Amino acid sequence: MNQKINDSHEYLCSYARELRAKGLKNEEIFHALLAEFNGTPYVWGGSSTEGSDCSGAVCASLNALFGKRIRVTADSLFRNFFTKKAEYHDGIQAAFFLDESGKAAHVSGYMGEGLFLNESRIEKNGGTSRTLGELKAMYPSFLMVRRRLEEKKWA
Repeated sequence: MNQKINDSHEYLCSYARELRAKGLKNEEIFHALLAEFNGTPYVWGGSSTEGSDCSGAVCASLNALFGKRIRVTADSLFRNFFTKKAEYHDGIQAAFFLDESGKAAHVSGYMGEGLFLNESRIEKNGGTSRTLGELKAMYPSFLMVRRRLEEKKWA
């Protein structure tokens, strides 16, 4: 599986460079990278287009965008990187789903145009584009919050 992960990372990095050369902004590149996870099978701990979990898809997209290799949990993304309150169209964003203790148990990266990538075992067809309303209905026992990436903390 390691070769597949490396191949996926190289593909996403190449795609990010191609989009940057076309003049796209970081948030637009992030949206496009997340879209590559549509239909990706849910694999707990995965972070490639071969199989991914929620934080894996977000980390892989950020890694390709910024040329890194960081893999953290949804809660670590929430506490350490997506630290700013998000406005409607304001930078690189994600929706976090907090449990009763305030821990982020799930993350969905913002893909633009009102859609979030939901990589979850409850999705029938792997990674799926969802609206905030759909996500709230899917995770009713969690508090949903939108946060913006503090880019200097990832880059």
